[in-house]
Amino acid sequence: MSRRPDKGRGTSKPSPEAYMQLLLSRGAWTKALAVRKLLDRGVPEETARRLVEKYEQAGFFDDAAYALLFVDTHPEWGPRRLRYELVRRGVGDVDIATALEEVDEEERARLLARDWLDSGLEASRVEQRLLRRGFSPSASRRAVRPE
Repeated sequence: MSRRPDKGRGTSKPSPEAYMQLLLSRGAWTKALAVRKLLDRGVPEETARRLVEKYEQAGFFDDAAYALLFVDTHPEWGPRRLRYELVRRGVGDVDIATALEEVDEEERARLLARDWLDSGLEASRVEQRLLRRGFSPSASRRAVRPE
């Protein structure tokens, strides 16, 4: 019979501050996501908000930069999906609008459609894929049926 150590024995949760540092070492976060992660960890809401504010003042949170980076790293998504995901992550409307103003929806849709059409997908399936990825109906239609 094998003996496995008790996973709970001898381990303790890191302090909220240590957990925040761990989160920040793993990548970029919005303020809202960081608060949610702390709350999920059992940190009281007031403590979580104060901690995020402290790190924001130190320059560790920039929702505008997060939004720009997110949009740039998801070229396969249309503006609707990008907006939805950024709202879900707690980015403000102004930061979302700024990040999306440089997005060329027609170009993104056209590039994706060309790849999929070249691989043998039917135009109707490509159009549906584009719609599911957050492209507008008009951009999706024009991408598969150039005028």
